[in-house]
Amino acid sequence: MKGTFRKDLQIATVRSESVWNKFKVHTLLQNPSQKQPSINAYLGARYSRSSDSIIDIAKEVINKNTDASERLETIFHGYGHKSVGDMSDLFVCIENIPMFTAMKIFYLNSVISGQERSTRYQNFESPEFVKIPKDVCKDVEIRKEYDRIMLKQMSDYRNLLKKSKVALKESFKINEDNASEVSAWKSRSFDTARYLLPYGLQTSLAAVLSARNWSELISYFSASDSVVDNEVANLLMNLLGESNLEIPGYIREADGLIRHTDANCCRRNSTKAVLQYLKPLLSSQKKYKSVKDEGDTCKISYNDDLVENLITHYELLINPLGSKNELEFDENDEIALGERIFENHNHHNLMGNIGQSGAIKIEGMASLGTLKDLNRHRSLERYMPLFHDNLDIDKELERESKDCFFLCNYLEINSLEKLRKEYEKVLTETYEMIKNWRRVSKQFMSDEVSAEYTRYLLPHAHSTKYCFYGSFDDLQYTINLRVRRGGHIAYRVLVYRWLELLRDMDPIWKALSVNIEKPDIKSKEQFVDRS
Repeated sequence: MKGTFRKDLQIATVRSESVWNKFKVHTLLQNPSQKQPSINAYLGARYSRSSDSIIDIAKEVINKNTDASERLETIFHGYGHKSVGDMSDLFVCIENIPMFTAMKIFYLNSVISGQERSTRYQNFESPEFVKIPKDVCKDVEIRKEYDRIMLKQMSDYRNLLKKSKVALKESFKINEDNASEVSAWKSRSFDTARYLLPYGLQTSLAAVLSARNWSELISYFSASDSVVDNEVANLLMNLLGESNLEIPGYIREADGLIRHTDANCCRRNSTKAVLQYLKPLLSSQKKYKSVKDEGDTCKISYNDDLVENLITHYELLINPLGSKNELEFDENDEIALGERIFENHNHHNLMGNIGQSGAIKIEGMASLGTLKDLNRHRSLERYMPLFHDNLDIDKELERESKDCFFLCNYLEINSLEKLRKEYEKVLTETYEMIKNWRRVSKQFMSDEVSAEYTRYLLPHAHSTKYCFYGSFDDLQYTINLRVRRGGHIAYRVLVYRWLELLRDMDPIWKALSVNIEKPDIKSKEQFVDRS
């Protein structure tokens, strides 16, 4: 890897020099002449143990030229690293990583401020996607076939984007002299064709996380089965933490706060132990039932059984499409599972998404594209089995290829039936290729790497399981925000379905449903409104 520092821009960069990727990580410095995040954390720690004004404490630090990083070492003994690390924010950009990895970063962090590049503004004429390293798969044909599937999806995307523009323009009678209508039409066309984009395409994201959260991300990525996660973790550590990589002119802002970054295998170990216990108790996976759209799979309930939800999360890693029969467990099973969980988890080693729940449970199947947008609502507790190493990817794909995906809601319009069939045809072909590649690739690389790269081949259309949890306020906020005009039609329709189910379950939601406009896929007024 190589590090550089642009003093004029106050940006430090570490880039991979591996031939199989073009990953880069950048940090935008608050003050290039001193460790401002470390100073902020130190001031906060001193403030909590003093009766003085922050003005007086800051004067003392500045006048005495106190080394905040050095002094923080002594403070850790009284405070612990995490409470101090939470007060040190670092602005980092991660470039050229798979879209799957970007979504995973947002998924893993419940507290994160960040943005990912929108697919609407990317040039896909010469697509860049994550490659398979030769040292994990020496077979040339396996690597070439992976590339062919990626390129096939991109060719389908470019072809059907053109056809979607023509069909949507005609269906909604777009006035080309009206700039706002044209802008909306182009965006909706991208929204429709986006379903064909594979999740291994390159993207970039910008995020502000505390030193504690960056440390945890590095630690969990280091322990991941994913070669991409491991590479990103290594780059982040060398950019932010204590490192032998010299970058002239660059002062690492919070290297003393990037701590406990060794590979943390607690989640993997506990999940493996729990799954080994549960497998003999489970029935086989049920046959997948075809559904028309995402809303047809949705269920909402008030959450009153914490343990059952937790065990369901583990169960979905074994049978992602659900089990034939409901799992029966008793007190002895709970005790045995608790032993396996608490052997690995404590206040230092959290369970993460698999252990999350909340007052109101929302579950169903949705496309990765829809979940990408809903994943940004960090107030919701989110569990998506596909983003866990322990998921059985073969069971995830154990359904007819035509049932592996959802399409954009606009394609349900009768006049667009011919276009819809074209989408169905190319996606069904793609899934046949993905399934075959998965079957053959396991013979030439480890099962873990094959499963990882199978995920990168999945398109935005891929239908997968989700379980969201939220409070009353979380749900009213999400519904008000996501059903309104302007957003992607898929999450507008799905979240409105959540509202309908809530209203049917409890009258308190009726007043909200009266004030929320129902998404109408045929409405030109809604189609062209991007407000």
